[in-house]
Amino acid sequence: MPDFKLVATDMDGTFLRDDRGFDKERLHRLLPKFREQNILFTVASGRAMLALEKVFEGFEKDIAFVAENGSFVQYQDEILFEAQMDKDFYLAIIQLIEKLPDLSGFLLSGRKGAYTSEKAPNRYVTFAKYYYENVQRVSDFSALDDDIFKITVNFTEKTIHEREAWLNETLHGATAMTTGFQSLDIVLSNVDKSTGLRAMCQQLGLQAEQVLAFGDNMNDYQMMAYAGTAIAPANARQEIKAISNTIIGHCNDESVIAYMEGLVK
Repeated sequence: MPDFKLVATDMDGTFLRDDRGFDKERLHRLLPKFREQNILFTVASGRAMLALEKVFEGFEKDIAFVAENGSFVQYQDEILFEAQMDKDFYLAIIQLIEKLPDLSGFLLSGRKGAYTSEKAPNRYVTFAKYYYENVQRVSDFSALDDDIFKITVNFTEKTIHEREAWLNETLHGATAMTTGFQSLDIVLSNVDKSTGLRAMCQQLGLQAEQVLAFGDNMNDYQMMAYAGTAIAPANARQEIKAISNTIIGHCNDESVIAYMEGLVK
């Protein structure tokens, strides 16, 4: 078995069950074994840092975070990498997406919170609160006093892939990628999960061959391609399975943490 020193996993659809939970006792038992073998557990997610800290409350000192689809990287309270959007840049994207007829909601993800339109439907705000902390309605995005890393946009399941293609043809300096059945994340075009992971590895003196990555969706693609070993759950998209070394069980069976336990037996 390769000498893994960093194990990175996506959250939704991969490490987490569909009910957005995981077995915290199993992780409590696993992390000391990882430390003994100098393996760093890393969460690599499209979620904001605030949201990840809430999900992994009590584990913060023992794990690393690649948040905002690679736009923000933190380990032991030290920021290792960040890529912020300029205000003019994200305001131009908002102006573009607000004109789309099948838009069901959008949100700006920042350091201090998440921001959606004051006109956003209540159902969208409820949905956003599952994944983001401190969600606020905003009347004037130009007055925001926060560092913005990412824009997340919701369309219908029927149009999501069409909108992804259209945005990637239309946007300059940004990339749109699917993160779920109705959601797209828009990040700076030179940023993805592999960017954050690579920055962390450079800081820690690790090579890509020492990285094991788990993922299920297209925002995991670059990370999976970067890692020396890529593993997908059974529920992953076919494009992710195609570049994976191994396919394991469904996320609802907690197959990722079971695989990680096997690394340190």
